[in-house]
Amino acid sequence: MCRNEDSAIIGRVASLFWCIWHNQNDKTWNDNIQSPSQVGNTTFIVWNKWFTVHQLQRHNVVPVEDPRPVRWEKSGAGWIKCNVDAAFVVGSGVTFVGLCFRDT
Repeated sequence: MCRNEDSAIIGRVASLFWCIWHNQNDKTWNDNIQSPSQVGNTTFIVWNKWFTVHQLQRHNVVPVEDPRPVRWEKSGAGWIKCNVDAAFVVGSGVTFVGLCFRDT
C-alpha cells in the first residue's frame, strides 16, 4: 500500500488508526466512547492540524504574532461587556465557569 499511495493518503489512514486506537483506550480507561461519526470528525481535525503544521515547516513559514498588545477597553455607552473564564479538574468531570457582566 505505501509504495503506491501518496503521503497525504497514508497520513489520513494513520490519523484514522490513531483516532480509533485513542477512542478504544478512552473507553477502556475512562469509560468514555465516541460515536463513529465523532471519531471521523476528530480524524479530520487531527489530519488537518498535522498537515497544516507540516506544510508550514516544509515552506519555512513561521506564523507571525500580532505585535500590538491586547488591552482591555471600557465598553461603550449602551453596551454590556461579558468576560468569561473556565477551569477543568482533570479526571474528576468537574468544570467551573465564571462570568462577569459590566456596563461601565
